[in-house]
Amino acid sequence: MQKIKIGIINQTINMLDFLFGKENGTYQSNGLAVDFDLVAGNESIELLLDGKLDFVVSVGAAVRAIMANNAPLRATLLVHQNAPHWLMASSSIDSPESLRGKKVQAAQPGSEPDVMVQKYLSENGLNPQIDVNLIYERSHPGWTFNGSRPQEDAVIARTLEQEVLEEWGYHTLVELCEHYPNTLIHGLITTEKYLNNNAAIVDAMISSHTIISEWINDGRNEVIDFISKNFQVSEARAHRAITSLKGKFVARLDPEDFQPVINASATTLGIPAISTERLLNTIK
Repeated sequence: MQKIKIGIINQTINMLDFLFGKENGTYQSNGLAVDFDLVAGNESIELLLDGKLDFVVSVGAAVRAIMANNAPLRATLLVHQNAPHWLMASSSIDSPESLRGKKVQAAQPGSEPDVMVQKYLSENGLNPQIDVNLIYERSHPGWTFNGSRPQEDAVIARTLEQEVLEEWGYHTLVELCEHYPNTLIHGLITTEKYLNNNAAIVDAMISSHTIISEWINDGRNEVIDFISKNFQVSEARAHRAITSLKGKFVARLDPEDFQPVINASATTLGIPAISTERLLNTIK
Protein backbone atom coordinates (compact mmCIF):
# COMPACT_ATOMS: atom_id res chain seq x y z
CA MET A 1 0.00 0.00 0.00
CA GLN A 2 1.46 3.35 -1.08
CA LYS A 3 0.98 6.19 1.40
CA ILE A 4 0.16 9.56 -0.14
CA LYS A 5 -0.91 12.91 1.27
CA ILE A 6 -3.24 15.21 -0.64
CA GLY A 7 -3.97 18.85 0.05
CA ILE A 8 -7.72 19.21 -0.34
CA ILE A 9 -9.34 22.55 0.34
CA ASN A 10 -11.85 21.61 3.01
CA GLN A 11 -14.31 18.88 3.93
CA THR A 12 -17.36 20.39 2.26
CA ILE A 13 -19.36 18.67 -0.46
CA ASN A 14 -17.14 20.25 -3.13
CA MET A 15 -14.47 17.74 -2.04
CA LEU A 16 -16.99 14.88 -2.23
CA ASP A 17 -14.90 12.73 -4.56
CA PHE A 18 -11.87 12.74 -2.25
CA LEU A 19 -13.91 12.16 0.91
CA PHE A 20 -16.07 9.44 -0.62
CA GLY A 21 -13.10 7.76 -2.33
CA LYS A 22 -11.38 7.32 1.00
CA GLU A 23 -14.52 6.24 2.85
CA ASN A 24 -15.72 3.63 0.35
CA GLY A 25 -12.28 2.09 -0.25
CA THR A 26 -11.71 3.11 -3.87
CA TYR A 27 -8.24 4.46 -3.16
CA GLN A 28 -7.39 1.38 -1.13
CA SER A 29 -8.53 -0.92 -3.93
CA ASN A 30 -5.97 0.83 -6.15
CA GLY A 31 -3.18 0.30 -3.65
CA LEU A 32 -3.28 3.76 -2.06
CA ALA A 33 -3.39 4.73 1.61
CA VAL A 34 -4.62 8.32 1.41
CA ASP A 35 -4.41 11.06 4.02
CA PHE A 36 -5.60 14.66 3.66
CA ASP A 37 -4.37 18.08 4.70
CA LEU A 38 -6.95 20.86 4.54
CA VAL A 39 -5.16 23.57 2.61
CA ALA A 40 -5.56 25.52 -0.62
CA GLY A 41 -4.19 28.38 -2.66
CA ASN A 42 -0.66 29.64 -2.23
CA GLU A 43 -0.03 27.68 0.95
CA SER A 44 -0.88 24.38 -0.74
CA ILE A 45 1.61 25.11 -3.53
CA GLU A 46 4.35 25.92 -1.00
CA LEU A 47 3.75 22.65 0.85
CA LEU A 48 3.74 20.70 -2.41
CA LEU A 49 7.03 22.22 -3.54
CA ASP A 50 8.53 21.52 -0.10
CA GLY A 51 7.64 17.83 -0.49
CA LYS A 52 5.19 17.88 2.42
CA LEU A 53 2.29 16.98 0.13
CA ASP A 54 2.15 14.64 -2.85
CA PHE A 55 -0.83 16.23 -4.61
CA VAL A 56 -2.88 19.41 -4.26
CA VAL A 57 -6.08 20.42 -6.03
CA SER A 58 -5.76 24.19 -6.60
CA VAL A 59 -5.29 24.48 -10.36
CA GLY A 60 -5.46 28.28 -10.45
CA ALA A 61 -2.79 28.65 -7.77
CA ALA A 62 -0.58 26.17 -9.63
CA VAL A 63 -1.00 28.07 -12.90
CA ARG A 64 -0.06 31.35 -11.24
CA ALA A 65 2.98 29.76 -9.55
CA ILE A 66 4.20 28.51 -12.93
CA MET A 67 3.62 31.89 -14.57
CA ALA A 68 5.27 33.90 -11.80
CA ASN A 69 8.11 31.58 -10.77
CA ASN A 70 8.31 28.78 -13.34
CA ALA A 71 7.34 26.38 -10.54
CA PRO A 72 8.01 22.73 -11.56
CA LEU A 73 4.36 21.69 -11.39
CA ARG A 74 2.08 19.62 -13.60
CA ALA A 75 -1.64 18.89 -13.72
CA THR A 76 -2.27 15.17 -14.11
CA LEU A 77 -6.09 15.22 -14.08
CA LEU A 78 -9.12 17.52 -13.91
CA VAL A 79 -11.46 16.39 -11.12
CA HIS A 80 -13.94 19.27 -10.49
CA GLN A 81 -15.32 22.09 -12.59
CA ASN A 82 -17.72 24.94 -11.82
CA ALA A 83 -19.15 23.58 -8.57
CA PRO A 84 -21.44 26.39 -7.31
CA HIS A 85 -19.95 29.12 -5.11
CA TRP A 86 -22.52 31.75 -4.14
CA LEU A 87 -21.33 35.04 -2.67
CA MET A 88 -24.08 35.84 -0.19
CA ALA A 89 -24.64 39.00 1.84
CA SER A 90 -26.47 39.80 5.06
CA SER A 91 -29.82 41.59 4.98
CA SER A 92 -28.13 44.95 5.64
CA ILE A 93 -26.28 44.73 2.31
CA ASP A 94 -28.48 45.66 -0.65
CA SER A 95 -25.77 45.86 -3.33
CA PRO A 96 -22.08 45.05 -3.82
CA GLU A 97 -21.26 48.73 -3.25
CA SER A 98 -22.75 48.41 0.25
CA LEU A 99 -19.84 46.15 1.18
CA ARG A 100 -17.54 49.16 1.51
CA GLY A 101 -15.95 48.98 4.96
CA LYS A 102 -17.46 45.54 5.59
CA LYS A 103 -16.07 42.05 6.19
CA VAL A 104 -16.00 39.71 3.17
CA GLN A 105 -15.05 36.04 3.34
CA ALA A 106 -12.42 35.22 0.71
CA ALA A 107 -11.43 31.57 1.34
CA GLN A 108 -7.62 31.15 1.38
CA PRO A 109 -5.08 33.58 -0.09
CA GLY A 110 -4.37 32.82 -3.73
CA SER A 111 -7.22 30.33 -4.07
CA GLU A 112 -9.61 30.69 -7.00
CA PRO A 113 -12.54 31.83 -4.79
CA ASP A 114 -10.26 34.53 -3.37
CA VAL A 115 -9.35 35.67 -6.89
CA MET A 116 -13.00 35.63 -8.02
CA VAL A 117 -14.27 37.52 -4.96
CA GLN A 118 -11.64 40.21 -5.49
CA LYS A 119 -12.46 40.47 -9.20
CA TYR A 120 -16.16 40.81 -8.41
CA LEU A 121 -15.50 43.56 -5.86
CA SER A 122 -13.27 45.39 -8.34
CA GLU A 123 -15.91 45.16 -11.06
CA ASN A 124 -18.33 46.86 -8.68
CA GLY A 125 -16.12 49.82 -7.90
CA LEU A 126 -14.38 48.56 -4.76
CA ASN A 127 -10.66 48.14 -4.17
CA PRO A 128 -10.57 44.78 -2.36
CA GLN A 129 -7.27 45.65 -0.63
CA ILE A 130 -8.54 48.97 0.71
CA ASP A 131 -12.33 49.26 0.66
CA VAL A 132 -13.27 45.96 2.36
CA ASN A 133 -11.84 43.71 5.05
CA LEU A 134 -11.07 40.38 3.37
CA ILE A 135 -11.38 37.51 5.85
CA TYR A 136 -9.26 34.42 5.24
CA GLU A 137 -9.48 31.01 6.86
CA ARG A 138 -7.30 27.96 6.25
CA SER A 139 -10.20 25.53 5.92
CA HIS A 140 -13.79 26.60 6.44
CA PRO A 141 -15.94 23.78 7.87
CA GLY A 142 -19.01 24.80 5.86
CA TRP A 143 -22.29 26.42 6.87
CA THR A 144 -24.76 24.09 8.61
CA PHE A 145 -28.02 24.68 10.45
CA ASN A 146 -26.48 23.58 13.75
CA GLY A 147 -23.17 25.39 13.18
CA SER A 148 -21.98 28.87 14.04
CA ARG A 149 -23.36 31.85 12.15
CA PRO A 150 -21.17 34.11 10.01
CA GLN A 151 -19.37 37.09 11.48
CA GLU A 152 -18.78 38.45 7.98
CA ASP A 153 -21.15 40.68 6.04
CA ALA A 154 -20.66 38.58 2.90
CA VAL A 155 -19.68 34.92 2.75
CA ILE A 156 -19.18 32.10 0.26
CA ALA A 157 -21.74 29.29 0.15
CA ARG A 158 -21.49 25.93 -1.57
CA THR A 159 -24.06 23.25 -2.40
CA LEU A 160 -26.08 22.41 0.76
CA GLU A 161 -25.09 25.79 2.27
CA GLN A 162 -27.10 28.35 0.29
CA GLU A 163 -30.37 27.31 1.91
CA VAL A 164 -28.76 27.51 5.36
CA LEU A 165 -27.62 31.08 4.82
CA GLU A 166 -30.99 32.05 3.34
CA GLU A 167 -32.60 30.81 6.56
CA TRP A 168 -30.29 33.19 8.42
CA GLY A 169 -31.31 36.17 6.31
CA TYR A 170 -28.52 36.16 3.74
CA HIS A 171 -29.24 36.69 0.05
CA THR A 172 -27.24 35.91 -3.08
CA LEU A 173 -25.19 38.63 -4.76
CA VAL A 174 -23.64 36.42 -7.43
CA GLU A 175 -22.90 32.81 -8.29
CA LEU A 176 -19.18 33.14 -8.87
CA CYS A 177 -18.78 30.10 -11.12
CA GLU A 178 -21.52 31.35 -13.44
CA HIS A 179 -20.06 34.86 -13.45
CA TYR A 180 -16.53 33.57 -14.11
CA PRO A 181 -17.16 30.22 -15.85
CA ASN A 182 -14.51 27.52 -16.14
CA THR A 183 -11.96 29.23 -13.90
CA LEU A 184 -12.78 27.49 -10.62
CA ILE A 185 -11.51 24.04 -11.46
CA HIS A 186 -9.69 21.51 -9.34
CA GLY A 187 -7.29 18.79 -10.37
CA LEU A 188 -4.50 16.51 -9.28
CA ILE A 189 -1.46 18.79 -9.21
CA THR A 190 1.96 17.38 -8.42
CA THR A 191 5.62 18.22 -8.99
CA GLU A 192 7.59 17.15 -12.02
CA LYS A 193 9.96 15.27 -9.71
CA TYR A 194 7.12 13.30 -8.12
CA LEU A 195 5.63 12.57 -11.52
CA ASN A 196 8.92 11.21 -12.83
CA ASN A 197 9.53 9.06 -9.75
CA ASN A 198 5.99 7.84 -9.02
CA ALA A 199 4.21 7.24 -12.33
CA ALA A 200 2.41 4.17 -10.96
CA ILE A 201 0.94 6.17 -8.07
CA VAL A 202 -0.24 8.87 -10.46
CA ASP A 203 -1.90 6.21 -12.60
CA ALA A 204 -3.58 4.73 -9.50
CA MET A 205 -4.94 8.16 -8.55
CA ILE A 206 -6.31 8.64 -12.06
CA SER A 207 -7.94 5.19 -11.99
CA SER A 208 -9.47 5.94 -8.59
CA HIS A 209 -11.00 9.25 -9.67
CA THR A 210 -12.32 7.73 -12.89
CA ILE A 211 -14.32 5.27 -10.79
CA ILE A 212 -15.36 7.82 -8.16
CA SER A 213 -16.61 10.39 -10.67
CA GLU A 214 -18.71 7.74 -12.41
CA TRP A 215 -20.34 6.75 -9.11
CA ILE A 216 -21.12 10.38 -8.24
CA ASN A 217 -22.54 11.23 -11.66
CA ASP A 218 -24.60 8.03 -11.66
CA GLY A 219 -26.11 9.09 -8.32
CA ARG A 220 -25.32 5.72 -6.76
CA ASN A 221 -27.10 4.93 -3.50
CA GLU A 222 -23.75 4.57 -1.77
CA VAL A 223 -22.95 8.18 -2.62
CA ILE A 224 -26.37 9.40 -1.48
CA ASP A 225 -25.95 7.58 1.83
CA PHE A 226 -22.47 9.04 2.30
CA ILE A 227 -23.70 12.60 1.68
CA SER A 228 -26.58 12.14 4.09
CA LYS A 229 -24.42 10.73 6.88
CA ASN A 230 -21.25 12.74 6.36
CA PHE A 231 -22.96 16.12 5.99
CA GLN A 232 -25.83 15.27 8.36
CA VAL A 233 -28.61 16.11 5.93
CA SER A 234 -31.82 14.34 5.01
CA GLU A 235 -31.88 11.84 2.19
CA ALA A 236 -34.01 14.29 0.20
CA ARG A 237 -31.39 17.04 0.55
CA ALA A 238 -28.68 14.54 -0.38
CA HIS A 239 -30.61 13.61 -3.54
CA ARG A 240 -31.04 17.27 -4.50
CA ALA A 241 -27.35 17.92 -3.92
CA ILE A 242 -26.16 15.03 -6.07
CA THR A 243 -28.57 16.06 -8.84
CA SER A 244 -27.32 19.65 -8.81
CA LEU A 245 -23.69 18.47 -8.91
CA LYS A 246 -24.13 16.09 -11.85
CA GLY A 247 -21.33 16.68 -14.33
CA LYS A 248 -19.25 18.75 -11.92
CA PHE A 249 -17.06 15.80 -10.92
CA VAL A 250 -14.94 14.50 -13.78
CA ALA A 251 -11.75 12.59 -14.54
CA ARG A 252 -10.10 13.82 -17.72
CA LEU A 253 -7.16 15.80 -19.05
CA ASP A 254 -8.45 17.96 -21.90
CA PRO A 255 -6.38 21.08 -22.68
CA GLU A 256 -9.56 23.05 -23.41
CA ASP A 257 -10.65 22.66 -19.77
CA PHE A 258 -7.54 24.46 -18.54
CA GLN A 259 -7.31 27.33 -21.03
CA PRO A 260 -9.84 29.64 -19.28
CA VAL A 261 -8.03 29.58 -15.92
CA ILE A 262 -4.70 30.13 -17.71
CA ASN A 263 -6.13 33.17 -19.52
CA ALA A 264 -7.76 34.53 -16.36
CA SER A 265 -4.56 34.07 -14.35
CA ALA A 266 -2.51 35.87 -17.00
CA THR A 267 -4.91 38.81 -16.78
CA THR A 268 -4.80 38.80 -12.97
CA LEU A 269 -0.99 38.77 -12.89
CA GLY A 270 -0.53 41.02 -15.90
CA ILE A 271 2.00 38.67 -17.48
CA PRO A 272 1.97 36.40 -20.56
CA ALA A 273 -0.01 33.17 -20.37
CA ILE A 274 1.67 29.79 -20.32
CA SER A 275 0.72 27.10 -22.81
CA THR A 276 -1.47 24.20 -21.81
CA GLU A 277 1.46 21.95 -22.73
CA ARG A 278 3.51 23.60 -19.97
CA LEU A 279 0.80 22.87 -17.40
CA LEU A 280 -0.41 19.41 -18.33
CA ASN A 281 1.34 16.12 -17.78
CA THR A 282 3.30 15.46 -20.93
CA ILE A 283 6.16 13.78 -19.09
CA LYS A 284 6.73 10.18 -20.12
